[in-house]
Amino acid sequence: IIKAWRAWFRGLKEKLACAAGKISFTADVWSDHNRRSYICITAHWLTKDENTGSFQLQAALIAFHCL
Repeated sequence: IIKAWRAWFRGLKEKLACAAGKISFTADVWSDHNRRSYICITAHWLTKDENTGSFQLQAALIAFHCL
């Protein structure tokens, strides 16, 4: 599992390096019905299709933790 996560994270870093502009990060914190708190962090960025010139929104889950 750790090897797979490291490979995925390396791929994510490569994708983020090719972002067409800035990268935005969002965070959300909430509690479930049992009062356990969670935090989620996501990244959002644009990629540009070189053939069409159009942009596509990309997103990735960066972290999800029980606090």
